[in-house]
Amino acid sequence: MKKVLSLFAVLLLVGLSFGENLIPDFSLKSEDGKIVKRDDLKGKPSVLIFWGINCHSCRRELPHINELYKKYKGKVNFYAVVVDSRDIDDIKETKKLWKFDIPVLISDRKIIYKYRVIGVPMILIVDKDLKPYKKMFGTQKNEVVERYIKNLL
Repeated sequence: MKKVLSLFAVLLLVGLSFGENLIPDFSLKSEDGKIVKRDDLKGKPSVLIFWGINCHSCRRELPHINELYKKYKGKVNFYAVVVDSRDIDDIKETKKLWKFDIPVLISDRKIIYKYRVIGVPMILIVDKDLKPYKKMFGTQKNEVVERYIKNLL
């Protein structure tokens, strides 16, 4: 039984990696109604934070990531990809309440599966060529996230 569980854990971890391929393609609506595509990220490093409006850890995480957003705005693409709501008013109210300005993309079920979002918050850092650089689960210290950003600049 332990061997089966160990094998399952290895397969799960291997499945969480995108390898050296590009991040999966997407075309998502932003909170202001614009369509953002994967290829729009090309040319700058990107930080995608997958979050939910009902996630307590996300409530702590997003204001901290917002500090990095303000610091690196223009040099790095930042998007907060909401996974559990499509209600624009609810999303805008949550942003106001949680005090973050990161542009929000509204995910669909395909994105959750394509990006292997197994929990939120999840941060995916992508290089300027759209290759995955680092994937982190749970809340992170800004110093850690910033170190990965600096490595790509």
